[in-house]
Amino acid sequence: MGTIEIKQSRQNADVIVIGAGASGLMAANILLKRGKKILLLEKKHQAGLKLRITGKGRCNVTNACEKAEYLSHISDKNFFKNAFESFDNRDLMHFFEQKGIELVVERGKRVFPKSGKSLDIFFALLKEIEQNPNVTFIKNCSVTSIIVQNGKAIGVKTTQKCFYADNIIVATGGKSYPRTGSNGDGYMLLRALNHTIIEPIPALVGLKTMDGYSYKLQNLGIKNCEIVVTNDKHEEITRHFGDITLMQYGVSGPVILTISREIARRIHKKERLFLTIDLKYRINKEKLYDEILQTFAQRRTENAASVLRKWFIKPLLEDVLQVCKINPQVSAYKLSQRDAKQLLWYMKNRRQKIVGLGGWDEAIITMGGVNLREIDDKTMQSKKVRNLYVVGELLDLDADTGGYNLQIAFSTAHLAAQSI
Repeated sequence: MGTIEIKQSRQNADVIVIGAGASGLMAANILLKRGKKILLLEKKHQAGLKLRITGKGRCNVTNACEKAEYLSHISDKNFFKNAFESFDNRDLMHFFEQKGIELVVERGKRVFPKSGKSLDIFFALLKEIEQNPNVTFIKNCSVTSIIVQNGKAIGVKTTQKCFYADNIIVATGGKSYPRTGSNGDGYMLLRALNHTIIEPIPALVGLKTMDGYSYKLQNLGIKNCEIVVTNDKHEEITRHFGDITLMQYGVSGPVILTISREIARRIHKKERLFLTIDLKYRINKEKLYDEILQTFAQRRTENAASVLRKWFIKPLLEDVLQVCKINPQVSAYKLSQRDAKQLLWYMKNRRQKIVGLGGWDEAIITMGGVNLREIDDKTMQSKKVRNLYVVGELLDLDADTGGYNLQIAFSTAHLAAQSI
């Protein structure tokens, strides 16, 4: 059911790799080292479009933390363990260094090319593919189905023609950044072969809130906040510290991306969740309230807009005055306890209802994908179809922000290539 049964024709390659993104390019590199003849198929007019823009164009290739900590950031460390041991973060760094890419370790042990250019990582992966006679690279070629005979993958049907090989690696990516080609085609191919697809949802993405922020505050960064997510019973779901970015639709930024991955399924299930941003978490409410009142008294002749600059950066000031309903020109001695409480609320207790996740166009990763129970974690081979391998973001496998997700792509592709 869901397969195409035909007689096997002349082989076009030893391995067909579907998708020339991070996983597909890595798989092709490893297969070429092993002397395999490869047919690499890419639906877009260029390879690696998503890889080129990852990490805001800087490409956070991996993380330099130790193994135990590394695996703690992965959604299913038991499944990923074999892939990671076959090609871990140190191996990946060595791989690129051998290709002449100098790497640097930055805050949070995030690893980047020293040049700060994701294109350097892309070209390092592409160089061998373009120069090796054992690879045929066809662009603008979409795979419409996988050809199966007697329970074994033997080829693919495309928008151009049918191609045949002894093994097939599916590396089409998830659904994030669909303009780069990862629009979920791989799920369709594998669902047709009776694979179970855990519903894909966007993750490592901004959070939409009921109120949002003024367009004037779009992309405004706020450093050192405490973010707390609670349910409608005020029960705490998660708590994190870090930097945020204000958006018209709500909030984004590094710490929000981390939180989004933790609560994505809850949001998708329409749970009522609320976000509280503590802008001054280093000082408790009582002390901050006293400080506000004292400041009103000490700077009594100044207007409210001037006084509030003590706690708020200038771009945020207009929003504070508007939300707290404070006249910017009123003298500080006329500010009341009510005004002080409003400012305290804005800084420490402003609770916003979360109404959704940012969309696929800005999601860094896909949460969900091919059920891991249907994939052999020692080889990345499908348990439903022999000689068919599934790698990268197609899998129901994801991780925190910080370089871990690209490592998943590279490690699973490496293991599949080594297993063929």
